Amino acid sequence: MAKKKKQKVDDFFASMNMQNPPRPRHINWYIRNADETSNPKYTILGYEFTMSEEVDSFGVTEGPDPNYNFRACLLPEENAYWVSRDFSGQELRILTNLANEPIWVNTFLSGGDIHGETAKLLWGEENFSVDLRKRAKAINFGIVYGIGPVGLSKRLNITGEEAQLYIDKYFEKLPNIEAYLNNNVKIASRNMSLSNYYGRPRRFSKYKNNYGSGISSRGENIAYNFPIQSLGADITKLALIKVYYNIIDNPKYIGKVYFLNTIHDEINLSVDKDIVEEVVYLMGQEMEHNIPGTKVPIISEIAVGNSMGLLFDFEQDLETKKLTPIYKPIERSIEDLPF
Repeated sequence: MAKKKKQKVDDFFASMNMQNPPRPRHINWYIRNADETSNPKYTILGYEFTMSEEVDSFGVTEGPDPNYNFRACLLPEENAYWVSRDFSGQELRILTNLANEPIWVNTFLSGGDIHGETAKLLWGEENFSVDLRKRAKAINFGIVYGIGPVGLSKRLNITGEEAQLYIDKYFEKLPNIEAYLNNNVKIASRNMSLSNYYGRPRRFSKYKNNYGSGISSRGENIAYNFPIQSLGADITKLALIKVYYNIIDNPKYIGKVYFLNTIHDEINLSVDKDIVEEVVYLMGQEMEHNIPGTKVPIISEIAVGNSMGLLFDFEQDLETKKLTPIYKPIERSIEDLPF
């Protein structure tokens, strides 16, 4: 019997990083109002998140299994919460603005579901389902990265012909998206450079075709994606500057708010428990970004927890600043009720 090859400890941890930790199993967490019996480890802002449904539970959210969670090693300061705000649909909001796609503009401004709306465009409202929404989500983000029929077919486990039909239908229904992306490829091919909305340049000389004019398929993918991703990075950096000067370095919050880290489009702070609602509100104000001349704001979502590895989504009343968990109502039968 062949011996199983052992992996060195150093190699094992080197393969991990903050962006791609071992994936914990997602489970349902039930929410109840906290009381003296609540476990402090899983109590956040007066709510207890428990893996066991209790009689007085009033909702359920989704979260990782705490027994296998690399990020749970990262903790806030003592008597503080880990507060995370990440940009909501940043890439698609940026693409909507840059392409000025009216269907998506209306969907975002009305608070609609962009992936659900895309699914209805592709397959018809009468055929809408959760599975089709997942497919539409994969197509939306695939288009942002310049995905072709081969890549999309692998992602959705369909044939290349079916994938091409999806892409063709997508651009037929969202013509401004296609025009914007194709124009970026033309500019990059002509000038061997491309700048994002705020002027950040990207050179394309290394992607020049060896056997003709223009750029390679790899270069075209980058021309699709660069103006969106780079603008997202610029917006996140601008948000970091504003959060630092107006919150972290504000004399009012020194010793109460600390910067922890930032990953992709999220900013993470350690915030004293007694000022969480106030700071979460300020973070939202400082992070919201309006690209000049466009209609859809780039906004952020809220997650709060006792470690980076166990964060739960919250929403905030902008008038009272009260934070409440985002949860799905528990569906119970009459027999389940305690009366």
